[in-house]
Amino acid sequence: MDGLRTTRQRNLIVAAVFASLLGSSPSIDRLSPPERPDVTLAHAGKRLSQRFSTGELTAIATRGDRVLAVLTPQERDSLARGCLRFRIDSAAEVFVASARGAQPFWLDDLGFIATGITLDDGEIRWDLHQKTYSPGWVELGVNGLDQSSPAHYAVFVKGRASRTVEVHLADPAGWDKVKAAAHVPLERGTGRGLAALPDRLETSTLIRKPHDERHATMLARGRVWKTHEVASRDADQIVVSFGNDAPTSLTVSWRTSPEVARSPLQLRKQGDTDIRSVESDSEPIAIPDLLNDPVVLRHTARVEGLELNTSYEYAIGSSEESWNPIHTPPCGPSDFCLLYMGDPQCGLEGWGKLLEKAYRRRPDAAALLIAGDLVDRGNERTNWDHFFLRARRVFDRLPLMPAVGNHEYLDRGPWLYRKTFALPENGPIGIDNDLVYSFEIGDAFVAVLDSTAAVTDPLQARKQAEWLDGRLSKTRKRWKLVMFHHPLYASHPSRESPALRAAWTPVFDRHHVDLVLQGHDHAYLRTYPLRGNHRVSTTEGTVYVVSVSGDKFYDQRAAETTEVGFTQVSTYQTIDFKARENRLIYRCFDAEGGERDGFTIEKPMK
Repeated sequence: MDGLRTTRQRNLIVAAVFASLLGSSPSIDRLSPPERPDVTLAHAGKRLSQRFSTGELTAIATRGDRVLAVLTPQERDSLARGCLRFRIDSAAEVFVASARGAQPFWLDDLGFIATGITLDDGEIRWDLHQKTYSPGWVELGVNGLDQSSPAHYAVFVKGRASRTVEVHLADPAGWDKVKAAAHVPLERGTGRGLAALPDRLETSTLIRKPHDERHATMLARGRVWKTHEVASRDADQIVVSFGNDAPTSLTVSWRTSPEVARSPLQLRKQGDTDIRSVESDSEPIAIPDLLNDPVVLRHTARVEGLELNTSYEYAIGSSEESWNPIHTPPCGPSDFCLLYMGDPQCGLEGWGKLLEKAYRRRPDAAALLIAGDLVDRGNERTNWDHFFLRARRVFDRLPLMPAVGNHEYLDRGPWLYRKTFALPENGPIGIDNDLVYSFEIGDAFVAVLDSTAAVTDPLQARKQAEWLDGRLSKTRKRWKLVMFHHPLYASHPSRESPALRAAWTPVFDRHHVDLVLQGHDHAYLRTYPLRGNHRVSTTEGTVYVVSVSGDKFYDQRAAETTEVGFTQVSTYQTIDFKARENRLIYRCFDAEGGERDGFTIEKPMK
């Protein structure tokens, strides 16, 4: 009995996770069997991913009959009754109108009978099936399990013996109900009414879905994916970043499997026994096509009021079995180091080795900056699983401060990037962009911009420039750095962004930004110090750098502004700030540890 209770509780938790994703509030009544289709398909996907290869699952998911053949009776029953649930207060005839050739599998299972009536909206011919229900609940299933259906089914409810019947939707979840009429489309969003409404459907209530949701209940949408890095109860994919009040605040985020409802962070100074517990915010991240691990929880703990230049250690969860070291950065004129990388994107295994070498060279680094395109496809979680796997011995102790790149925008915008990282929330007001931020560390000011949005939207470019102008006007830090993805002085002429250069370089010139860090071009480039697009001394101009840390490379063409350029080499960079000498020392290293470039900026003492 206890085992059954535990299983039921687990099922309800998973169902509640999915319900929260879809914006509904779960209840025992609504989540009791049959389960929601997405919950059933998540369970089925996990089970089938242990039995079939990725290729086999892809083939199965393309055809609904193949999906049905591998479902359990319980899964089939849930999919036959778990999509639409409504209550009627008197006996009624329930009609299901489905596109010809796309009859839902459950019509026969539930005892619906073909009426021989055909509906026509000018594009689709609909076949009508009927069943009589007594007062109470009516439970209907999904419209299909593959992409073959051209439309979602619709439901007509008509009281028997000319009686009016009240219809109460249990959980609308996209459904609506209207009075049936010839001009009313069977799917919302199409604008196609019927040529005529049969007499048998007169005075009925129509229940319908949006046309765009016709493929919402599938085992997978297109290609099926499986991850090699399945989430568990133990925290992984740990990443540390500076908080809103850097460097006296840090955010730590990590993932677990969905059953870990509470995952606090324990913090103490190294060597102390006094432990501070910080509760984390937890958010479910659902990727339905990732069949063997469709939902994970992402936890974020925000720690405020830390002491500067102090060694701490933290543990995740309540066990306190494993402590990770973290050192807060300095504030004010001090010696410290930043690591910088261009696009990892492709060849993440090699990139991980390069990252480890960079960290071994400079374990004292205060933070790591990455100039966008962290992964190749930013909304496929397998990419991020691989990314974090290769960085797991670094990101849990070295603060990561990334910029968003165009590959994080692929398919649906930087949705998964936003779900993965908890970054400072101090960007421009008035535009929908929380990926622009700044922080101060030691005697340096660092701003991170979103060039992907700016290259396509002049308003974004202008608003980011105005925000940066204001931030640079207020900072009293001696060193000024800016990072973003698209280069203003490209490695190849075909990749120039002249409009972005025109919008942003005047701000850099006005405030004498020392160093601009970029990616995107998959080559290495360093400009001469530039001001007004002309070469000047390092004490007057801005040095622009393009770097790549992965193994995807592009050709390069020499330009008058280029001082150093090469390609086909993965590199990382160290940026040392020397307070006593008032000096910035920049070095570029390859995977073998060879120094490929370097320069120094020395400013007069105040």
